[in-house]
Amino acid sequence: MNWKHFSFLLCVVTLTSCKKEPGEGGRAEIRGIVYEQQYNSSTNLPIGDAYPIAEQRVYIIYGDGEYFDDDTRTGPNGEFRFPWLRKGDYRVYVISECDDCPGGTEGIYLDATVNGRKDVVNLGTITVRNY
Repeated sequence: MNWKHFSFLLCVVTLTSCKKEPGEGGRAEIRGIVYEQQYNSSTNLPIGDAYPIAEQRVYIIYGDGEYFDDDTRTGPNGEFRFPWLRKGDYRVYVISECDDCPGGTEGIYLDATVNGRKDVVNLGTITVRNY
């Protein structure tokens, strides 16, 4: 076997033996919108209507990882997206203020599954609290 044949065989084996894990490298995306709701800290009741929030950090975890793999920020209309994802399971979360939580914040988690190469998974609206 000459060097060209060996190189070709090595490429084929390498490409076909790897299972694609969740993460970047595909053509699917996960998207949503983040709203903020003002709360009265003494009564713990909402004040007014929730509204889209710009520049909110949104995090994504690929597969069953424990820590975030990527993050993005919402646009002026509160929308976010994680493009170029492969098939698999994901967890998206934002940090929200919390009146009775240790540290005063909590994560709001949403799970998403990308089933197809070109799926667009819409998580809908995520509402964070502001005290």
